[in-house]
Amino acid sequence: MSFYKQEWETSYKNKDNFVYYPHEEIIRFTSKYIRKRTGQSEFMDRYPNLENHKLLDLGCGIGRHVIYAHQMGLDAYGIDLSETAVQLAIDWAKKEGINSPEDKIKQGYTQNLPWENDYFQFAVSHGVLDSMNFSVALQSVEEINRVLVKGGLFYCDLISGDDSSHSREYNGEVEVETAHEKGTIQSYFNFGKIEKLIGRSFEILECVLIKREDILTGTFHSRYHIILRNIK
Repeated sequence: MSFYKQEWETSYKNKDNFVYYPHEEIIRFTSKYIRKRTGQSEFMDRYPNLENHKLLDLGCGIGRHVIYAHQMGLDAYGIDLSETAVQLAIDWAKKEGINSPEDKIKQGYTQNLPWENDYFQFAVSHGVLDSMNFSVALQSVEEINRVLVKGGLFYCDLISGDDSSHSREYNGEVEVETAHEKGTIQSYFNFGKIEKLIGRSFEILECVLIKREDILTGTFHSRYHIILRNIK
């Protein structure tokens, strides 16, 4: 099975995925369930006993959510398939004052995480589990279950078939042909496929479908934003 490593290396070398600000839904997840910023250096904890709690960014890219988690006072880790992205993330983390980031930000495969059982309290994954074959996504979610403590929280988002080119229930896989992320896999989801992905190891706390429509052209796309609790 191909894991499309070379395609992702090319994408990052072309700077296709150079994003430096955290996604608004990850900010929302963090603020509602983990820690909310209430001032320039003031926070309100939503999750009990947050000291030394660890967060993993699955598919961290160049590190924007690792940096954001660090700024929120969490012990932040990341993993990505692309060596180019990981090196950029490590360099950025050093500038942000993260100690020994090369020990926390790893190049590797999401279906074989290099951390022990019950290592993290939180995990996030933006635009990752739908950018691989579904069989690999299943293994990756099993690994998230393994490294998360019981009761740990996991945010992820998934592309919906509810767009200009498909139907609401479309859940197939296609190879990307456009210049952006060319040659990688796009796996579409409906709710039934989401339930298969998470299996019996997680309970759904939230599942929201957000649609973005270009009023001028009439084109639109949608993504599921999902918050899960690990029930082992």
